[in-house]
Formats: sequence, C-alpha cells, structure tokens
Amino acid sequence: MLLYILPRAVSSVGAALAALPLVLGAPVTPGLAPQAAAAQEQTTLASPQPLPTAQINGVVWDQTIVGNVVYVVGEFSKARPAGSPKEQNESPRSNAMAYDITTGELLDWAPQLNAAANAIEASPDGSTLYIGGKFTSVNGQPASRLAAVDTAGQHKPLNGGTPGGAVSPNDTVRDLELSPDGSTLYMAGLFTQVNDLERLRAAAVDLKTQQVTNFAPQVDDDSEVRAITVAADGSAVAIGGSFETVEGSSDAYGMAILEKDGALRQTNLTTDIKNAGSMSGIMSLKSDSKGLYGTAYSRQGRFEGMFRADWSTGDINLMADCHGDTYDVLPANDVIYISGHTHDCSNIGGVPDRARDGIYYHAVAFSSAATGTVGNNTANGYTNYAGHPAPTQYNEFLPGFTNGEYTASKQATWTVEGNGDYLIYGGEFLAVNGIPQQGLVRFSMKGEKINDKNEGKKGENEKEDNDDKNDRGDPEDDWNGGDDHHGWDGRDGDRGDWNNNNRRGWWW
Repeated sequence: MLLYILPRAVSSVGAALAALPLVLGAPVTPGLAPQAAAAQEQTTLASPQPLPTAQINGVVWDQTIVGNVVYVVGEFSKARPAGSPKEQNESPRSNAMAYDITTGELLDWAPQLNAAANAIEASPDGSTLYIGGKFTSVNGQPASRLAAVDTAGQHKPLNGGTPGGAVSPNDTVRDLELSPDGSTLYMAGLFTQVNDLERLRAAAVDLKTQQVTNFAPQVDDDSEVRAITVAADGSAVAIGGSFETVEGSSDAYGMAILEKDGALRQTNLTTDIKNAGSMSGIMSLKSDSKGLYGTAYSRQGRFEGMFRADWSTGDINLMADCHGDTYDVLPANDVIYISGHTHDCSNIGGVPDRARDGIYYHAVAFSSAATGTVGNNTANGYTNYAGHPAPTQYNEFLPGFTNGEYTASKQATWTVEGNGDYLIYGGEFLAVNGIPQQGLVRFSMKGEKINDKNEGKKGENEKEDNDDKNDRGDPEDDWNGGDDHHGWDGRDGDRGDWNNNNRRGWWW
C-alpha cells in the first residue's frame, strides 16, 4: 500500500509540495532514510494558520513568556497592532516591547534601550526581565550591555555587589540563561571582561549577591560564544558559537559542555558535529530533561539542522539532518520546533530539496522521539551523517513566511518560543501564509492530532484544498527570491555591517 503524505501548509513560496510516496514495509532507498512512523499515541502539532499578533518595524531577536505576556527584544523603533500596515497606528518602542499572548494585543511595557537587544530572560517569579545586547543605557540610565527591568519597564540596578557599581560586560552580550533555580544568570557574547575581571565570552552573575561568579571558561581568542544553556538539573553548562578551542582543547570545536566552574567536561559532543570558525557555527542551545538541543549553520558542508545530545556523554541521540541554516529550537513535549531556512530534509525522509525553485521552510516541526535513522547523504558538498537516530519531520506544520529586508541576511524567522497553548515566532518576516504580519506571529498549539494511521488520510484530504490561497498564502507574496541569503550576521546592531575584521562573523 502506498501512503502519500502532503504538507498541510505552503512553503516559503506558498506552493504545495508534490506528494511524497512511502511504501510501508519496503526496503529503504539508498541515501534516503524512512519517514519514520509517528508514535502510536496521538501527537498534537501546532496549527500552521497564523493568529493576529502585534507587529514591529525591524527585527526580533528573542522573546520570553511570563503568564499571558510575551516580552520581546530586538532592533526596532515602532510597534503597531495586528492588521495595521506599516507606518499606520504605530507606537514608539526602543528595541523592547510586549504583547498579550492570548489576544496578540500590544501592551504598554516599553523600556527604552539605546541600541539593539539580543536576549531576554525572566526571573522565576516573573517580576524581573534580564536583557542583554549592545545597548549602553536603559531609560536614560547607564547600563552597559546587561540590564534588569521590572514589569512596568523600570530599570532595576545590577550593581555588581558595590554601591553605585554595575555588572558591565565590555562588549556585546549575545545570549542569556538563568539556572533552573533562578539564582544565577549566565551570559555569552563577544566580551572579554566583566567589570575588572577577565571573562572570555562567557560569564555568570550570582543574583543574590549581584557579584560575578568564578564561572570562567577559557574560550579561544578571535571568536565568540553565541549561545549558552544550563542542564535541567543545574549540573552543567553548555556553550556554542564559532570558537575552535576551550582550555586549548580542540574537543570543544564550536560547542562544549562545561562544569559549573567553567572547566571543560570531556565528552563526545563534537565527535560528529564540527561547526566552528568563520564559515560555520552553533546558533542556539536549549535544554530540557531529555537532553541538550542545538542548531547550526555552515558554508563548508558541515552540519545544518537540529540535534539533541546527552549531557553526560555528549553522544548525539537525535539528529534532524536538514540542509539549510537553522537559528533556534524549541523542545515542546513530544514535538521540537525550529526556526531557520530549511530546504532539504530528504536525508531523514522529509521534504525534498526545492531550493532551486526558491522554496524554503522557516518554521519546521519534528518528533521528539527517534523514529528512524539518517540516510546516506546524496547532496553535493554536504557531510554524511548516516546512521544517527533521526526524528519524523511533520509535513502538517509548514507555514509560509515572506522574507524581510531589515538585516543584510534578509531572513524570515530568527527565534521560536512557546507554552502549552501558543507557539510564537519572531524575526524580520513581512507576511505569514500571504497575510501581512511583520516580525511577530502566534500559532495555536491546539492543532492537528496525528499518528501513523491517519497521516495518509490527511494527505488525501490535502489534495482537495492545497490551492486555497486564503488558507495557504499567495505564491507571489511568499516568494523569497530563490536565494539562500547567506551574508553577515545582522545581530551586530547595524543591519549586518560587520565592522571588525578581527572577529569571526556569522555566515548564513
């Protein structure tokens, strides 16, 4: 029996894919992993249909959810309600804003940051928002690249343990992460000092004493740490970026698992995934009870996609070997969501490569369980990761995004977050499924319930409605130009103009 699975939503050009024939019980075609069956119990995917959401006029780099409020940071000067065209009904915002996750309505929270913000984290009680970036002031008060604000948008001091002082990294903060108990704030970026202490691109602050801790990994020069996360049990920290060594060890090539004092933990983390240097790197890291998640980009044929590793050994226990740079990841119970510009998941039995047709996928979902293995790579110039445990890539969640033009990279989605009810994406996109929606969008988590028996039925039903442009988006509106848009990172706060050739930048 042939099982045909078609996507439930459009690609980035808004066109439905051709059917993917899968023969149940048949031998695996060389170079193609089986599209593994979903677990017997039903899995609920987010709906691919966008919900009205407040908008911004630039780019969103990060979001965090506290109750019904989404706090947003990035590089933008205006916000406006859902449905409003650009330059209409706009309210001033200075790189930070908030909206109601249940309604999408713009809220009043509006701290004034004088430059771009890259990361935001909320305290466990939701009363304090920690923000990192390039800024040097908040609400007109000095705050060098790291700040705390309350839910009214008022600046709160991080005084570094000295009256009148401040916790002050000497260069850009890229990422922030709180320890599971909320007692320690970890930061990563380009800095080499925090206050008068040497801290090579990664550091931590004890939030009770407000003093810099002894967490001090020795990351190599001429690099950056792009991402940082903490194990769910608080026992270890992981960093990712473009660096090639930690403590002089090349075992930490692009990412490393560290002890709580910053010492390198010897693991197998970079045995297979080796993304570092000026042409590849790790973009994001997340953690839950199942392991360490990461995403990567490369212009050297190295790993692109999403992976999960064991914190103790570093062994890869899940690999979505999908070509196309991947920027962020959200593990959400039984489903893992990513942002990026995926164009080929055929190595795990997913969507075929349509990059030559200008088709990219900026929001993709996978099963959290390994349901097959990565097949042999057949694409020219890419590394072969055959044999690693692979997830199912769900065709039922493939919303279409129109690329933005705010950064030099001209991408769509940069960040993904969510809770039990809503999935939220942020970036620089201009429309979703052909509906104008700039920079922010919500999706309901109460979407399709799927299993291996009803996916075929969904494919048959899809034939009846895959041309509904009101539901799927207009192909012309979602055209992204057929360009992979590799370029300098837009996160240096000036729309991608990389001004320091001594630093390794980010290629897309």
